Amino acid sequence: MAKAATPAAKKAAPKAPAKPAATKAAPARKPAVKKAAAKDHPIRDQLAATRDTIKSEASKKAASLKEEAAALKSQASTKAREAATKGKDKAAEAVGSLAKLLEDGAGTVDSKFGKQYGDYARSAASTVAGLASTLDKKDLDELAASTRDMVKKNPAIAVGAATVLGFVLARLLKGGSSND
Repeated sequence: MAKAATPAAKKAAPKAPAKPAATKAAPARKPAVKKAAAKDHPIRDQLAATRDTIKSEASKKAASLKEEAAALKSQASTKAREAATKGKDKAAEAVGSLAKLLEDGAGTVDSKFGKQYGDYARSAASTVAGLASTLDKKDLDELAASTRDMVKKNPAIAVGAATVLGFVLARLLKGGSSND
C-alpha cells in the first residue's frame, strides 16, 4: 500500500501554475514548396485567364450600362422640361382667363356692392393679369429663380399661395378630365 502524504509533504511540493483555459497549438507549417513552372498547372492558368476575361467583360458591360443610363437621363430630362413648359403655358392661359373673369365681374360687383368693391375686383384682375403676363414671358429657369427668392423672403405667403394654387389646379384638372 502506498503511504499517505503527510501535511508537511503536501506543503513542500509546489503546484504547477495553472494553464490558460484554451491555448491553441500553432498550426503545423507546411514545408516550403518550390513554385512550379506554368506548364505544371494548366488548370490554374486557365482559371486565371477565365477570371481576367470575366473582369474585362464585366467592365465593358458596366461602361455600356452607364452610357445607357446617361442617355435615358437626358431623354427624361428633355421630356420633363417639355411637359413643364406645356404646363407653364396652360397655367398662364388659365390665370389669364381668371383675370378676364375678374375684370368682367367687376361691373357686377360695382352694381351690387358699390364702386369701392368693384375697384378691388379690378385691382385683383390687374394683378392676376400681370401674373399671367409674367408666366407667359419668362422661361422655366427664370420662374424657378424668382419663385425661390420669393419663398425665401416670404415663406408664409408662399405656403398660402401654394394652397390656393393647388386648389385652383385641382379644380381645373377635375373640370378638364370630365370634358375629355
